[in-house]
Amino acid sequence: MLRLLTFSFLSFFLSMESYSQLLPSMVGAAIKKSSGVSSDTWDSSTKATCITLSNGNLTSLESNCGNFWNSVYGSTGVSSGINEWEITINAYNNVNDNVYDVMVGVATSRDNPNKHFQNGSVGYGYILQNGGIWHNSFSDYGASYGVGDVIKISLNSDTNQLTFYKNGVSQGVAYTVSEGTYYLAVSYCKNTNTRITITD
Repeated sequence: MLRLLTFSFLSFFLSMESYSQLLPSMVGAAIKKSSGVSSDTWDSSTKATCITLSNGNLTSLESNCGNFWNSVYGSTGVSSGINEWEITINAYNNVNDNVYDVMVGVATSRDNPNKHFQNGSVGYGYILQNGGIWHNSFSDYGASYGVGDVIKISLNSDTNQLTFYKNGVSQGVAYTVSEGTYYLAVSYCKNTNTRITITD
């Protein structure tokens, strides 16, 4: 009987050893899944009234806004760990004589939806037309982006570093941000008919 149990245990151990190459990748997938990627929606209570939401509040659309700048914010605030949002630019019309019409990024305040989200130095943005960044002033940064592009916003609250990605390619660290609770934020100039969807 003892010999039979020993053989059964040995057979089980050897069969598990044959799968040992699978285990690291399985563990890696689990770690990656729990790395702090944010699931979010646009917050209907913290947006300009002229911005409409659809698709379960995943898609926001600027259409015929009266104010020059109009903003919409995410629902979930984050203040620790690495948090990422992925958005897709679905539509945009360059109708304004302006060097930037659309900015995406993060903000600590959602009090002024009828202004751009950096108003009062509470946000950090990445500009569609020229790839620049804006906090208190404009700085050159990365690639411009447009319709069909996927932008990832990665905020490491442990190091306070904010990085933007265009179609999976890092544009580099854009800012070392101040401490605080941050929300996904987007600002649109009026009449651009910009539509942006949270895709992750």
